[in-house]
Parts: sequence; C-alpha cells; structure tokens
Amino acid sequence: MAYKGATPSTTSLPVSPRIVAFYERFYAVSDNPDLHEEYARSLTPTATLTMGTRTAKGYDEILAVRKAIWAGPIISRKHVLEKIFPFSENEVMVYGTVTYGLKNGKEVVVEWAGRTVFEDQGGDDGLKMKFYQVYLDSAPVANAAKE
Repeated sequence: MAYKGATPSTTSLPVSPRIVAFYERFYAVSDNPDLHEEYARSLTPTATLTMGTRTAKGYDEILAVRKAIWAGPIISRKHVLEKIFPFSENEVMVYGTVTYGLKNGKEVVVEWAGRTVFEDQGGDDGLKMKFYQVYLDSAPVANAAKE
C-alpha cells in the first residue's frame, strides 16, 4: 500500500530557547539518582510518560517508574542531547546518547530519541511535559549487566 499521508514540511522551525533551557535542567535532574520528585514534577500532574514498554500516567505513576529505573543494574547516567527537532512551538523530537554506569563496573553508551509535547504552566514552573516518550534499545544494558 502506498503512503497517503501529508508530505512533511521541509521548513525548518527555530528551537525555542525555553525548550533548550528546559532540557538542560531536565537531563541534569534525570542523571541525578536523588531527584525523583523533581523529575516527576518536570511533567504535568496528568502527563503520560512512556519508556520502552513502561507507560505511566500522572505524578504518582511517573514517580514510581522513575524510582524503578534507578533500582536496577544502573548506578549512573549521563545524557548528551545532540539534536532537537521542532514540529511546532510545543512539540519536538530529541536525539542523543546516554552513558550508563552499571553496578558490575561496566559502562554502556546507548543512542536514544524522544518525543515531547510541552504545556506552558506559566508562573515559576514554566514549561512542563504533558507527554514524553523515550525510544531506545535496552538490550545492550541488559546484556552488559549479565556479564
């Protein structure tokens, strides 16, 4: 069957400095194993977070997923955000790498991508994610953790 959707635009949209600043803060928080609540507050109270096969809706479920990803074989994370691809002023795709430090002393670098839909909360909170989905291959970490 032939593709029948709209042809994607080749127009390049600028990346908002607010989004760049948000990601700088967010990935610093994401890489800190002690900032579970701050991580969960980066999303709206009714947000959806999907990481691989795990989907969480709302603050409590997102907080539980956040704690669970730090309870396994990974003891450190270092995200490097390589590119941001805006679809609109509040929806972007991101691409980067993450270096995982494992309990067994191994280190694994994995490419990842993510889709974010932002909501402007105004006030001091500013931008928050109302939807965030991360795409990555978890097999390299699982394999290295077994060795």
